[in-house]
Amino acid sequence: MRTVTCRVLLAAALVTFGCVACGTEAPQKVAASGKGVGDPARGKSTFAANCAVCHGATGTEGGVGPSLRHERRRMDIANTTSWIEAPEPPMPALYPRVLSEQDVRDIAAYVDSL
Repeated sequence: MRTVTCRVLLAAALVTFGCVACGTEAPQKVAASGKGVGDPARGKSTFAANCAVCHGATGTEGGVGPSLRHERRRMDIANTTSWIEAPEPPMPALYPRVLSEQDVRDIAAYVDSL
C-alpha cells in the first residue's frame, strides 16, 4: 500500500513539474462524459429557477418529481447529465431551449452533491 501511494504521489509530482517546466497548465478536471465539470453553487440557483417546482426547493423534498437526495448512488455524474439533457416523461426536456450545456453540467453537479 505504501509503495502504491509513493508511486501515485511521484507520478502526480512529475506531471505537475512537467507541465510547469514546459509552460503548460495541468489538465482541467473533466466529467466522465469528457466535458468540463459543473459548478454546484451555480447549479443550485439554476435548479431553484427551473427544477424546484417539481423536486422541491433543495431537490430533496420531492413533490411532483422525486426527491434527488443521494441520487449519486443511482447515477454517476455523466448519467445524471445525460438524463437532464434527454429525460423521460413526465420530466420536461429543458435542454437546449431553456438550459444551456453549462447549465446542465452545473445542475448535474448540484444534484450529485445532494
